[in-house]
Amino acid sequence: AETLAAMRGGADAVYQAVLFDGTWLGYADFLQRVDGPSALGDFSYEVADTKLARRVKAGTLLQLCVYSEQLACLQGVMPEKMHVVLGGMDRQSFALSDFTAYHRRVKSRFEEFVRTARVQLSAGQPVATYPDPVEHCAVCRWLDTCLDQRHRDDHLSLVAEMRRDQTRKLGLAGIQTVAALAASQPGAPVRGIGTKPLERLRHQARLQVLGRLTGELEYDPIPEDPELPGRGLRALPLPSPGDLFFDMEGDPFVAEGGLEYLFGVLEVVDGAERFQPFWAHDRSEEKVAFERFVDLVMDRLVQHPDLHVYHYASYEPSALKRLAGIHVTREEEVDRILRGDVLVDLYQVVRQGVRVATESYSLKKLEPLFMPARHDAIQDAASSIARYEEWIRHPDPGILEAIADYNRADCVSTRKLRAWLEERRLEVAARLGRELGRRERRDPEPSKGQSEAEAQTAALVQAVMEGVPDLQHDRTPEQHVRWLLAQLLGWHRRENRVEWQDYYRRCGLAEDLLVEDSAAIGGLEYEGVVGTVAKSDVHRYRFEPQDNKILVGKEVHDAARRKSAGKVHAIDNEHGLLDLRRGKKSKKPHPRAVVPTAPIFTTEQREAIARVARWVLTNGIDAPGPYRAIRDLLLRNPPRRRTVAPREGVIGVAADPREARSELKESLTASGELPLTAALRLVRELDGGCLPVQGPPGSGKTYAGAAMILELVATGKVVGVTGYSHSVIRNLLEELCRQAGQRNLQVRIVQKAEEDDACVSPMVECIETNEEVEVALDAGRMDVVAGTAWLFARAQMEGRLDTLFVDEAGQVSLANVAAVAGAARNLVLLGDPQQLAQPSKGSHPPGAELSALEHVLDGRATMPPGLGLFLETTRRLHPKVCTFVSEVVYEGRLTAEPFCGRQDLAEVANVSGVGPRDGSEPTGAISARARAITLGGTGLRYLPVEHAGNRSVSTEEVEIVRAAAMSLLGRSWTDQRGDTRPLEPADILVLAPYNAQVAALAHEVPKGVRVGTVDKFQGQQAPVAFYSMASSSAEDLPRNMEFLYSLNRLNVAVSRAQGLAVLICSPKLLDVRCRTPQQMRLANALCRFVE
Repeated sequence: AETLAAMRGGADAVYQAVLFDGTWLGYADFLQRVDGPSALGDFSYEVADTKLARRVKAGTLLQLCVYSEQLACLQGVMPEKMHVVLGGMDRQSFALSDFTAYHRRVKSRFEEFVRTARVQLSAGQPVATYPDPVEHCAVCRWLDTCLDQRHRDDHLSLVAEMRRDQTRKLGLAGIQTVAALAASQPGAPVRGIGTKPLERLRHQARLQVLGRLTGELEYDPIPEDPELPGRGLRALPLPSPGDLFFDMEGDPFVAEGGLEYLFGVLEVVDGAERFQPFWAHDRSEEKVAFERFVDLVMDRLVQHPDLHVYHYASYEPSALKRLAGIHVTREEEVDRILRGDVLVDLYQVVRQGVRVATESYSLKKLEPLFMPARHDAIQDAASSIARYEEWIRHPDPGILEAIADYNRADCVSTRKLRAWLEERRLEVAARLGRELGRRERRDPEPSKGQSEAEAQTAALVQAVMEGVPDLQHDRTPEQHVRWLLAQLLGWHRRENRVEWQDYYRRCGLAEDLLVEDSAAIGGLEYEGVVGTVAKSDVHRYRFEPQDNKILVGKEVHDAARRKSAGKVHAIDNEHGLLDLRRGKKSKKPHPRAVVPTAPIFTTEQREAIARVARWVLTNGIDAPGPYRAIRDLLLRNPPRRRTVAPREGVIGVAADPREARSELKESLTASGELPLTAALRLVRELDGGCLPVQGPPGSGKTYAGAAMILELVATGKVVGVTGYSHSVIRNLLEELCRQAGQRNLQVRIVQKAEEDDACVSPMVECIETNEEVEVALDAGRMDVVAGTAWLFARAQMEGRLDTLFVDEAGQVSLANVAAVAGAARNLVLLGDPQQLAQPSKGSHPPGAELSALEHVLDGRATMPPGLGLFLETTRRLHPKVCTFVSEVVYEGRLTAEPFCGRQDLAEVANVSGVGPRDGSEPTGAISARARAITLGGTGLRYLPVEHAGNRSVSTEEVEIVRAAAMSLLGRSWTDQRGDTRPLEPADILVLAPYNAQVAALAHEVPKGVRVGTVDKFQGQQAPVAFYSMASSSAEDLPRNMEFLYSLNRLNVAVSRAQGLAVLICSPKLLDVRCRTPQQMRLANALCRFVE
């Protein structure tokens, strides 16, 4: 009552507000008054809560969602935002709509569980659950209870390195326990598990059963495999007196992007162990601690050139690479460490060299083999994180001492494990009667040319950074752009460095881990020669369908030998077949796993950005002269145009566009002016400027781009077209040629590409060399020049074009746009960062990792009307589909053309949700447990499919997609013109996030239905789009949550549908446990779709 009275009285703030709806009770720290009508008057209230933590946790936002929901009951309107004030008075605000659907899902599940449990417990019935191992187990107080249950049941999850999907597949084959797996017939197949992974699991199970009988921690060295040289125990280098033993502690939820709070290193000096901890409690201290550790390693390498740094598992090298990129420091040193194989991962040595009768290959579980049991207060990494967060709240030196003791014990354990593995080497050598080989050290030194280039870049970076403050809030806008330009100078180096590092990392992975890798193909089984091409034989290999990035026409490397395995002639992900071309006289061994080759050199792009930086160094970032368009882009200036008289609804942009900066909310378009008309006008008016155009799905971005190019060509301008791939460029050229043909215009177009990648229109001349492009331009016989960044970044192309169009600029890095911008006086950026994001591998300083359009948007979802154009009307999406996409992705700014509402699909009944298969039903059968769902009409449909243990393939989802697609064929589809016809297979798109699911779907759906990963269908559309997510739960994801739940990916999948978008997924995906606000936003979009 007091809270409501204070609100009705219009108080500026209400402290310790009591909010109670009869079920949920909350005490909000503050209710703050804001402008906006409500039942109270012309004002309303929003919730603000105070926390001592350094970051906002997901639980905090759920709490504020509850408060906001109750507050809405009191004032009659839902608050727009909620606020958190952190320790240090850092205030963060969040849009409530980004979280409320997820909150409603969590709240509903909790209330339902309480109701069900109350009924069951009152009736003496236990609540039916099974304690499958999940990520939360590491910090759960019920862990021992759950482990007891698994041990009583002899659950297959107890087999070390057993995945949940493998547990399920074994269960379907009648193998339900560890003992049953151990007793199963060697060589007997299990559907869905490759031969070698299955035998590894059998061996592991047998060893664990033996350990139970003997009461000992049994171990068994893995036999030497002549086809996999340098693996296992042979991967151990010769011990050195200077060897270091390294362990890191990090908290992924402290600050933005996490914090590496302890670098611990152990060395032996004069026979005694010496431990050095390097602490970090904020981002700046993290940089210093990282530098101190790297400097220590480099110093010890001078004293002991043969030393190695031993660690356990992949966390440490991944963190070092990421820190070098984020902090832009010690990059060359880390590169030398990685290039020279200084780091030794003992986890990989154990996995490849010995099997142990343990349920886990964590370092702690192996310790009984080589050291006494620990009795420290902190026993694992999760406990370390929990204690560190406790220290943040209550800074007690004793907590840091306990963490340091734990870290030191891990370093000591790593050292003792290395000694134990050396003993196993001696055992194996004695058994074989010969010495085992050792790991060979690679040359850590870069090539002379690389060293010189990097030294020149470093000097240029230092010069550009001269006088720029270290902290962003101390910089002027011009200084910050200079800082950003300096970071872009190293963008390509960081990207290529990570690609090389990933290449060597993959080559060192255990065979079963290569199967799980998203780029490689592991578990290859050679079948034989299946054909000949020219002077080569085509060799066929079979593999278990898996995610990969192996492309036809590209060379691949044998992971074990780091050498060419041949060129990909064909790949069939659906049936798991790989064909490699190899010379008829080739004696190369057949690979067991293949990986993509090393990256393409980007020398031209690096030099192009350096030319921009040198000009800026001499003339300043905002001076008249060359590179004006890219400098305006970096400064986020409005499009620089010829001076025009101000008119209603249009900014009169002066020669210096910063004069209009305070008017960015005003539109560049006139009142009532159509977006296409505005685009054609603005592109004519460009005067050394950059025009960004954001085109949501179906808004005509490609059409507008082609029309703008024709507009410029008609005035005698020479135009360039580029994009992140040949297919993107080809798509825009095809639309350009189509429009030119409709208008009977002859446009002279040249495309620099190989014949297979080029546009097939007779209007386009395909040229395969850069020099031919230059000759064509010199002769003045071309209106449009198309090619990738490798063409336009060349010094010979500088200043040759009037305007350069960058298509799909939401997927082109800011660095690559900076590299190509010098080729033209003006830039036009076409794209949408809210669809597929740019593919980046490296870790970069904040701002340097963005695509060109992401940089313009500066954290916004849509284009500010004074910075560029937002194509606000879709000509594809039915209003019911558009409403969801607009609300969740485009801040409500996207609307559908009225004629899109004519689209309709006749209603269909009897498509069923599918329950878990028990193995008794034939492929394609619809489960009798299913409930009928009506499918048809327009808008969004959710088909929940219950399944468990699936990572990247769900046969259950395949069944329902097949049944749904078949039931739709022949149904009446009404298009935008109002014409009605039967729905055909080509009218259905089926999308999935994983190649393995795509393969399974393609095998089952009706012929003619288009099936592919989300990225393959960008720009395409169909009356019906299915999106099959495949994974059973967040615990089963083969990659991180950010991949599967990506808002960009969901946007593209849903927005392919002209009329009906169907989501097929496990309900457990909606029940994901989110840890960060960003994860909540991703889950919220999925929950909102279902609502």
